[in-house]
Amino acid sequence: MSDIYTGPTYNLDMTNKAAVQVKKGNADTFKKYGLFSLIFAVIYTFCLYKNHDAITYPIYMLVTLTLLHFLRKKDGLSLIKSKSGSSTLGLFYVVSLMLLSIHKCMSTNGVLLWLDSLAIFLLFFSFMLYLYMDTTGWDIIEWISGIALAVFTPISRLFAPFNDMSEWIKSKKVKAPSEKKKNIGAVGIGILCAIPVLLIVLLLLSSADVVFNSLIEKIFDIFVLPENFLDFIGIGFKLVFGFLLAYLVPYVLDKGDVKVATKQEGHVNPVIAITFTAIIGSVYVVFSLIQVLYLFTGSMGLPKGISYAQYAHEGFYQLLAVCILNVAMVSICTRLFKRSKALSAILLIIGGCTYIMIASSAMRMVMYIRVYQLTFLRLFVLWFLAVLCLWLAFLLVSVINRNFPIFKACMVAVTVAYIGFVFANPDYQIAKYDLQAVADGKVDDYKDVDNYIVENLSTDAAPALIGNEKLLHQFQLNMENKWGYISKRYDTVRGFNFSYNRAKKLFGKFK
Repeated sequence: MSDIYTGPTYNLDMTNKAAVQVKKGNADTFKKYGLFSLIFAVIYTFCLYKNHDAITYPIYMLVTLTLLHFLRKKDGLSLIKSKSGSSTLGLFYVVSLMLLSIHKCMSTNGVLLWLDSLAIFLLFFSFMLYLYMDTTGWDIIEWISGIALAVFTPISRLFAPFNDMSEWIKSKKVKAPSEKKKNIGAVGIGILCAIPVLLIVLLLLSSADVVFNSLIEKIFDIFVLPENFLDFIGIGFKLVFGFLLAYLVPYVLDKGDVKVATKQEGHVNPVIAITFTAIIGSVYVVFSLIQVLYLFTGSMGLPKGISYAQYAHEGFYQLLAVCILNVAMVSICTRLFKRSKALSAILLIIGGCTYIMIASSAMRMVMYIRVYQLTFLRLFVLWFLAVLCLWLAFLLVSVINRNFPIFKACMVAVTVAYIGFVFANPDYQIAKYDLQAVADGKVDDYKDVDNYIVENLSTDAAPALIGNEKLLHQFQLNMENKWGYISKRYDTVRGFNFSYNRAKKLFGKFK
C-alpha cells in the first residue's frame, strides 16, 4: 500500500509551445543606442561620403563627440573622465581629435590627409578604451591589443542591433487611441498634398526674385543628389556601416566584451637577453665610434671617390631601420625578461648607441638636403627621427622604472609633434626653402626645383609661389590637368577646403 500515491496530479506537457522563450535582443539597449546611432549614421554619411578632406570633417567630429557626451551622460558618466576617474588625458583626446579634424579641411596633401585619418582612427579608439576600460598599468602591447579588439570584437555582435530593434518594436505594439491614429494619418496626407504645391510655389517665387532664387540654389547645392546608381548603393552602405559602428563599439565596450590581459612581470631567464644584447651592443659601440670619427668630427678621411653628400645618403635608410629595430628590442627585453641590473645596463648602452645612430641619420640627411634640396620625404624623415628620440627616451626610462606609463607618454608626445608638423604646412615650407636656395644661387639646375614643386606639392604650397607668376601659372595648369582639383572636388559648400580656396584666389588672376 505504501506505493500508492493519493496526492494531487499535475499536467506537465513538455511539448507546450507557450513555454518560456529566450529573447535574443534587448529593447532597453536599443532605446539607449538606437537614436544615437541613427543620428551618427546620417551625419557620418552626409559629411564624409566621398568627402574626407573638407569643412564637413570637423563638423562630423564635433557631432560625434557631442553624441558620445550625451550617451555617457545617460549612464551618469563624463566625456573626459576615464573609468578610474582621471580627466586630464580625456581633455587631451578631445582637443587633439578636433585639431586633427580641422586640419583635414586645411590641406590637400594626400599623404598628410592619410596620416590624419590614421592618427584620428588610433586616437579615437584609444579614447574609447580610456573611457570604458581600466587601462591602469597597460603598456604598448596592451594598448595595441585593446585597439585591435575594439575594432574586431563588434563583428561578433553584428546582428545584436537588429535583434534589439526587433524586441523594441514588439514592445511598442500597443493599440494607439483611434483619435491619435486619425491625426497621424491626417498629417501624412497633408504632407503629401503640400509637396507638389510647394514645388510650384518655389518655382514661381524663384523666378520672381533673384535673391530668393540664389538662396534656393545654395540650399539645393548642399543636398547634392547622387549622379548614378552606384552612389545610391554607396550612400546606403555608408548609412548602415555608420549605424553599426556607432551602435556596436560602445555596446561591446560597455558590456565588457573587450578583455585585455594585463602584463605580468617578466619571467624569462635574463641571461638569454644579456648574452645576445651584449653581442649586438659591442657591434653598436664600434659602429658608433666610426660615426663620431667620420661624420661628426671629420677627423678621419673618407675613401677615395666618395663625397660627404654621397656618404651621407648611402646607408641612411638601413641605419633608420636599425634604429627602429633597437627600439623594438628594448621594448621586448623590458617586457619578457626578469629584472637584471646587467641587462638594464646593456640596454641603456644600446639606447645611447641608438641616439648616436639617430644623430648620424639626421646629420646625413641634413648634409644631403644642403646639396639636393628639400623634399617632403626628407622633411618627414627628419620629423620622424625627432619623434624616435622621444620614444627612445621614454623606453629608457621604462628600463629603470618598469611602471612608467610609456604608451601614454609616447601617445601624447607623438600626437603633439604630429599636430605641430601638419599645422606648420610642410608643402609651403618645402617650396619656400627650395625657392630661397635658388635665389641664393645654391642650385645648379633650377628646373629640378621647378619640376618638383609643380609635380609633387599640393595646393598647400601655392602661397610660397607668390611673386613667381610663371611658376604659379604652371602650378595651376598641373593642378587642373593632373588632379582635376579646379571646379570638381572643392567647389561646393559641402566640399569647401581652405587650402584649395586660398590657391584658387591666387589662380584667379590667370583667367
